Amino acid sequence: MSIDRRQFIGRSVALAATALPSLAPSLLTSQVHAGEDRLIIDTHTEVWTLDPKFPFNHPEAGAKLKVDVAAPIENLVGQMHDFGIRYAVLINPRYFGWDNSYIAHSLSLYPDLFVAHGLLQPEDPKIADKLRYWITERGFQGMRFSPIYHPKSTWLNSRDHDELWRTAEKLGAVFNYYIAPHQMPMLEEMAGRFPGVKIVVDHAGKPDLNAKDCWPEFRKMFRLKKFPQVWISNSEPYEMSELKKYPYEDTLPFYKAIYEEFGGQQLIWGTGYPRPRWELPMDQELEFVDKFCDFYTAADRELMLGKNALRIWKFAKS
Repeated sequence: MSIDRRQFIGRSVALAATALPSLAPSLLTSQVHAGEDRLIIDTHTEVWTLDPKFPFNHPEAGAKLKVDVAAPIENLVGQMHDFGIRYAVLINPRYFGWDNSYIAHSLSLYPDLFVAHGLLQPEDPKIADKLRYWITERGFQGMRFSPIYHPKSTWLNSRDHDELWRTAEKLGAVFNYYIAPHQMPMLEEMAGRFPGVKIVVDHAGKPDLNAKDCWPEFRKMFRLKKFPQVWISNSEPYEMSELKKYPYEDTLPFYKAIYEEFGGQQLIWGTGYPRPRWELPMDQELEFVDKFCDFYTAADRELMLGKNALRIWKFAKS
Protein backbone atom coordinates (compact mmCIF):
# COMPACT_ATOMS: atom_id res chain seq x y z
CA MET A 1 0.00 0.00 0.00
CA SER A 2 1.41 3.39 -0.97
CA ILE A 3 0.57 6.66 0.68
CA ASP A 4 1.74 10.10 -0.25
CA ARG A 5 4.25 12.24 1.59
CA ARG A 6 1.66 14.09 3.64
CA GLN A 7 0.22 10.81 4.90
CA PHE A 8 3.70 9.59 5.83
CA ILE A 9 4.36 12.76 7.78
CA GLY A 10 0.99 12.56 9.47
CA ARG A 11 1.72 9.03 10.63
CA SER A 12 5.31 9.38 11.70
CA VAL A 13 5.86 12.82 13.17
CA ALA A 14 5.30 12.91 16.90
CA LEU A 15 4.09 16.41 17.57
CA ALA A 16 1.45 17.77 19.87
CA ALA A 17 -1.05 19.97 18.07
CA THR A 18 -0.81 23.56 19.16
CA ALA A 19 -4.05 24.52 20.84
CA LEU A 20 -5.27 28.02 20.08
CA PRO A 21 -7.87 30.00 22.01
CA SER A 22 -11.32 29.87 20.51
CA LEU A 23 -11.98 33.20 18.82
CA ALA A 24 -15.13 34.39 17.19
CA PRO A 25 -14.93 34.42 13.39
CA SER A 26 -15.97 38.07 13.25
CA LEU A 27 -13.17 39.08 15.63
CA LEU A 28 -10.60 37.09 13.68
CA THR A 29 -11.73 38.57 10.41
CA SER A 30 -11.35 42.11 11.72
CA GLN A 31 -7.88 41.31 13.07
CA VAL A 32 -6.75 39.78 9.78
CA HIS A 33 -7.81 42.88 7.90
CA ALA A 34 -6.19 45.31 10.33
CA GLY A 35 -2.81 46.82 9.54
CA GLU A 36 -1.91 44.76 6.48
CA ASP A 37 0.81 46.00 4.16
CA ARG A 38 -0.25 43.83 1.23
CA LEU A 39 -2.81 41.31 0.14
CA ILE A 40 -1.74 37.73 0.90
CA ILE A 41 -3.91 34.77 -0.06
CA ASP A 42 -2.82 31.21 0.64
CA THR A 43 -4.31 29.22 -2.23
CA HIS A 44 -3.60 25.75 -0.81
CA THR A 45 -4.32 24.93 2.82
CA GLU A 46 -5.22 21.54 4.26
CA VAL A 47 -7.04 20.93 7.54
CA TRP A 48 -8.20 17.80 9.30
CA THR A 49 -9.63 16.69 12.61
CA LEU A 50 -9.43 13.49 14.62
CA ASP A 51 -13.06 13.92 15.68
CA PRO A 52 -14.83 10.60 14.90
CA LYS A 53 -17.76 12.58 13.52
CA PHE A 54 -15.54 13.02 10.46
CA PRO A 55 -14.12 9.52 9.87
CA PHE A 56 -11.07 8.89 7.74
CA ASN A 57 -11.46 6.95 4.51
CA HIS A 58 -8.25 7.59 2.60
CA PRO A 59 -8.41 6.57 -1.10
CA GLU A 60 -5.39 4.28 -0.76
CA ALA A 61 -5.15 3.46 2.96
CA GLY A 62 -8.87 3.45 3.75
CA ALA A 63 -10.22 3.87 7.27
CA LYS A 64 -7.09 2.25 8.74
CA LEU A 65 -4.93 5.30 8.05
CA LYS A 66 -3.19 6.33 11.27
CA VAL A 67 -2.75 10.07 11.84
CA ASP A 68 -1.59 11.12 15.30
CA VAL A 69 -1.74 14.88 14.98
CA ALA A 70 -4.78 17.00 14.25
CA ALA A 71 -4.61 20.17 12.17
CA PRO A 72 -8.06 21.67 12.77
CA ILE A 73 -9.50 24.75 11.13
CA GLU A 74 -8.95 26.79 14.29
CA ASN A 75 -5.18 26.35 13.98
CA LEU A 76 -5.23 27.64 10.42
CA VAL A 77 -7.32 30.65 11.40
CA GLY A 78 -4.79 31.46 14.10
CA GLN A 79 -1.93 31.26 11.63
CA MET A 80 -3.71 33.56 9.20
CA HIS A 81 -4.19 36.02 12.03
CA ASP A 82 -0.52 35.86 13.01
CA PHE A 83 0.81 36.47 9.49
CA GLY A 84 -1.78 38.81 8.02
CA ILE A 85 -3.14 36.30 5.49
CA ARG A 86 -6.48 37.68 4.40
CA TYR A 87 -8.01 34.66 2.67
CA ALA A 88 -7.21 31.00 2.01
CA VAL A 89 -8.42 28.11 -0.11
CA LEU A 90 -9.33 24.98 1.86
CA ILE A 91 -8.57 21.64 0.21
CA ASN A 92 -9.50 18.16 1.40
CA PRO A 93 -6.19 16.44 2.34
CA ARG A 94 -7.34 12.95 1.17
CA TYR A 95 -7.62 11.71 4.74
CA PHE A 96 -11.43 11.79 4.41
CA GLY A 97 -11.47 10.30 0.94
CA TRP A 98 -14.32 11.57 -1.21
CA ASP A 99 -16.28 12.87 1.79
CA ASN A 100 -15.75 16.63 1.98
CA SER A 101 -17.86 17.14 5.11
CA TYR A 102 -15.09 18.50 7.34
CA ILE A 103 -14.07 21.02 4.71
CA ALA A 104 -17.72 22.06 4.38
CA HIS A 105 -17.97 22.32 8.17
CA SER A 106 -14.87 24.50 8.29
CA LEU A 107 -16.19 26.74 5.53
CA SER A 108 -19.46 27.20 7.40
CA LEU A 109 -17.58 28.35 10.51
CA TYR A 110 -15.47 30.99 8.73
CA PRO A 111 -17.14 31.93 5.45
CA ASP A 112 -15.45 35.34 5.41
CA LEU A 113 -11.96 33.81 5.40
CA PHE A 114 -12.16 30.80 3.11
CA VAL A 115 -13.31 29.26 -0.12
CA ALA A 116 -13.31 25.47 -0.45
CA HIS A 117 -12.22 22.71 -2.81
CA GLY A 118 -13.16 19.09 -2.26
CA LEU A 119 -12.26 15.76 -3.80
CA LEU A 120 -14.27 13.60 -6.18
CA GLN A 121 -13.70 9.98 -7.11
CA PRO A 122 -12.46 10.54 -10.67
CA GLU A 123 -14.06 7.39 -12.08
CA ASP A 124 -17.43 7.78 -10.37
CA PRO A 125 -20.11 7.55 -13.11
CA LYS A 126 -22.08 10.24 -11.24
CA ILE A 127 -19.13 12.58 -10.86
CA ALA A 128 -20.88 15.52 -12.52
CA ASP A 129 -23.81 15.20 -10.11
CA LYS A 130 -21.38 15.08 -7.17
CA LEU A 131 -19.70 18.25 -8.41
CA ARG A 132 -23.07 19.97 -8.67
CA TYR A 133 -23.99 18.93 -5.13
CA TRP A 134 -20.84 20.21 -3.44
CA ILE A 135 -20.99 23.51 -5.28
CA THR A 136 -24.69 24.29 -5.23
CA GLU A 137 -25.60 22.70 -1.88
CA ARG A 138 -22.44 23.09 0.21
CA GLY A 139 -20.94 26.29 -1.16
CA PHE A 140 -17.70 24.91 -2.64
CA GLN A 141 -15.99 26.70 -5.51
CA GLY A 142 -14.03 23.84 -7.01
CA MET A 143 -12.44 20.43 -6.81
CA ARG A 144 -8.95 19.02 -6.68
CA PHE A 145 -7.89 16.05 -8.78
CA SER A 146 -4.68 14.06 -8.34
CA PRO A 147 -3.84 12.09 -11.49
CA ILE A 148 -0.27 11.85 -10.21
CA TYR A 149 -1.51 8.93 -8.07
CA HIS A 150 -2.80 7.20 -11.21
CA PRO A 151 0.22 7.48 -13.55
CA LYS A 152 -1.13 5.09 -16.19
CA SER A 153 -4.75 6.20 -16.14
CA THR A 154 -6.38 8.25 -18.89
CA TRP A 155 -9.45 9.42 -16.98
CA LEU A 156 -8.20 13.01 -17.04
CA ASN A 157 -9.05 13.51 -20.71
CA SER A 158 -11.54 10.67 -21.05
CA ARG A 159 -14.77 11.37 -22.91
CA ASP A 160 -16.47 10.10 -19.77
CA HIS A 161 -15.30 13.34 -18.11
CA ASP A 162 -16.86 15.63 -20.69
CA GLU A 163 -20.04 15.99 -18.65
CA LEU A 164 -17.98 16.87 -15.60
CA TRP A 165 -16.17 19.65 -17.47
CA ARG A 166 -19.39 20.95 -19.07
CA THR A 167 -20.98 21.08 -15.62
CA ALA A 168 -17.93 22.90 -14.26
CA GLU A 169 -18.25 25.51 -17.02
CA LYS A 170 -21.91 26.09 -16.17
CA LEU A 171 -21.21 26.36 -12.44
CA GLY A 172 -18.03 28.44 -12.75
CA ALA A 173 -16.04 25.76 -10.92
CA VAL A 174 -12.26 25.80 -10.49
CA PHE A 175 -10.23 22.60 -10.92
CA ASN A 176 -6.78 22.24 -9.43
CA TYR A 177 -4.51 19.37 -10.44
CA TYR A 178 -1.73 17.51 -8.70
CA ILE A 179 -0.25 16.13 -11.86
CA ALA A 180 2.92 14.54 -13.22
CA PRO A 181 4.78 16.13 -16.15
CA HIS A 182 3.96 13.29 -18.57
CA GLN A 183 0.24 13.90 -17.94
CA MET A 184 0.34 17.56 -19.00
CA PRO A 185 -0.75 16.89 -22.61
CA MET A 186 -4.01 15.43 -21.30
CA LEU A 187 -4.66 18.56 -19.26
CA GLU A 188 -3.71 20.70 -22.25
CA GLU A 189 -6.36 18.91 -24.31
CA MET A 190 -9.08 19.55 -21.73
CA ALA A 191 -8.09 23.20 -21.26
CA GLY A 192 -8.48 23.67 -24.99
CA ARG A 193 -11.84 21.93 -25.16
CA PHE A 194 -13.34 23.58 -22.07
CA PRO A 195 -12.00 27.15 -21.83
CA GLY A 196 -14.66 28.12 -19.30
CA VAL A 197 -13.05 26.04 -16.54
CA LYS A 198 -10.37 27.77 -14.50
CA ILE A 199 -7.41 25.47 -13.86
CA VAL A 200 -4.65 25.56 -11.24
CA VAL A 201 -1.57 23.33 -11.57
CA ASP A 202 -0.23 22.46 -8.12
CA HIS A 203 3.36 22.13 -6.94
CA ALA A 204 4.90 23.89 -9.96
CA GLY A 205 4.08 20.91 -12.15
CA LYS A 206 6.11 18.50 -9.98
CA PRO A 207 9.37 18.18 -11.96
CA ASP A 208 11.28 15.02 -11.10
CA LEU A 209 14.64 16.23 -9.84
CA ASN A 210 15.75 12.60 -9.50
CA ALA A 211 15.69 12.13 -13.24
CA LYS A 212 18.91 12.36 -15.24
CA ASP A 213 17.35 15.19 -17.25
CA CYS A 214 13.85 16.19 -16.17
CA TRP A 215 13.61 19.28 -18.36
CA PRO A 216 12.14 17.73 -21.54
CA GLU A 217 9.21 16.29 -19.58
CA PHE A 218 8.91 19.37 -17.37
CA ARG A 219 8.64 21.70 -20.37
CA LYS A 220 5.43 19.98 -21.44
CA MET A 221 3.69 22.19 -18.89
CA PHE A 222 4.84 25.31 -20.72
CA ARG A 223 2.31 24.65 -23.49
CA LEU A 224 -0.41 25.57 -20.99
CA LYS A 225 0.69 29.22 -21.05
CA LYS A 226 -1.48 29.83 -24.11
CA PHE A 227 -4.59 29.40 -21.96
CA PRO A 228 -5.50 32.50 -19.93
CA GLN A 229 -7.66 30.36 -17.64
CA VAL A 230 -4.64 28.38 -16.37
CA TRP A 231 -2.47 29.33 -13.38
CA ILE A 232 0.62 27.64 -11.97
CA SER A 233 1.16 27.39 -8.22
CA ASN A 234 4.81 28.49 -8.02
CA SER A 235 5.24 27.41 -4.42
CA GLU A 236 6.02 24.61 -1.93
CA PRO A 237 9.69 24.08 -2.87
CA TYR A 238 10.14 21.22 -0.41
CA GLU A 239 7.75 19.17 -2.56
CA MET A 240 10.27 18.95 -5.39
CA SER A 241 13.66 19.61 -3.76
CA GLU A 242 16.23 16.84 -3.42
CA LEU A 243 18.41 18.96 -1.14
CA LYS A 244 15.78 18.89 1.61
CA LYS A 245 17.31 21.96 3.16
CA TYR A 246 16.02 25.51 3.15
CA PRO A 247 16.17 27.53 0.92
CA TYR A 248 15.97 24.56 -1.50
CA GLU A 249 18.32 26.12 -4.04
CA ASP A 250 17.90 23.24 -6.49
CA THR A 251 14.30 24.35 -7.11
CA LEU A 252 15.06 27.94 -8.07
CA PRO A 253 15.84 27.29 -11.78
CA PHE A 254 12.40 25.69 -12.14
CA TYR A 255 10.53 28.55 -10.49
CA LYS A 256 12.47 31.01 -12.60
CA ALA A 257 11.72 29.09 -15.81
CA ILE A 258 7.99 28.98 -14.98
CA TYR A 259 8.01 32.71 -14.30
CA GLU A 260 9.80 33.46 -17.56
CA GLU A 261 7.32 31.33 -19.52
CA PHE A 262 4.03 32.25 -17.86
CA GLY A 263 4.70 35.71 -16.46
CA GLY A 264 3.36 37.13 -13.24
CA GLN A 265 -0.28 37.11 -14.39
CA GLN A 266 -0.47 33.29 -14.37
CA LEU A 267 1.26 32.49 -11.06
CA ILE A 268 -0.20 31.95 -7.60
CA TRP A 269 1.17 30.96 -4.20
CA GLY A 270 0.12 28.40 -1.61
CA THR A 271 1.69 26.63 1.33
CA GLY A 272 -0.05 23.25 1.53
CA TYR A 273 -0.16 23.10 5.33
CA PRO A 274 -1.77 24.72 8.37
CA ARG A 275 -0.47 24.40 11.93
CA PRO A 276 1.26 22.21 12.87
CA ARG A 277 3.82 22.90 10.13
CA TRP A 278 6.48 20.24 9.64
CA GLU A 279 8.55 21.38 6.72
CA LEU A 280 8.60 25.15 6.32
CA PRO A 281 7.20 27.69 8.78
CA MET A 282 5.14 30.52 7.37
CA ASP A 283 7.78 33.19 7.82
CA GLN A 284 10.15 31.16 5.63
CA GLU A 285 7.39 30.40 3.09
CA LEU A 286 7.10 34.15 2.57
CA GLU A 287 10.83 34.77 2.78
CA PHE A 288 11.42 32.20 0.04
CA VAL A 289 9.26 34.23 -2.34
CA ASP A 290 10.44 37.65 -1.22
CA LYS A 291 14.17 37.01 -0.84
CA PHE A 292 15.34 33.89 -2.65
CA CYS A 293 13.08 34.18 -5.70
CA ASP A 294 14.74 37.49 -6.49
CA PHE A 295 13.92 37.17 -10.19
CA TYR A 296 10.30 38.27 -9.55
CA THR A 297 9.54 41.94 -10.02
CA ALA A 298 7.87 43.62 -7.08
CA ALA A 299 4.66 44.04 -9.05
CA ASP A 300 4.56 40.39 -10.11
CA ARG A 301 5.26 39.26 -6.57
CA GLU A 302 2.14 41.12 -5.45
CA LEU A 303 0.13 39.40 -8.17
CA MET A 304 1.41 35.99 -7.19
CA LEU A 305 0.94 36.38 -3.44
CA GLY A 306 -2.62 37.61 -3.60
CA LYS A 307 -4.07 39.61 -6.45
CA ASN A 308 -4.20 36.80 -8.99
CA ALA A 309 -6.24 34.66 -6.61
CA LEU A 310 -9.01 37.26 -6.76
CA ARG A 311 -9.34 36.45 -10.48
CA ILE A 312 -9.80 32.75 -9.76
CA TRP A 313 -12.01 32.56 -6.66
CA LYS A 314 -14.80 34.65 -5.19
CA PHE A 315 -13.88 35.56 -1.64
CA ALA A 316 -16.52 36.96 0.66
CA LYS A 317 -15.37 40.56 1.00
CA SER A 318 -12.92 40.98 -1.85
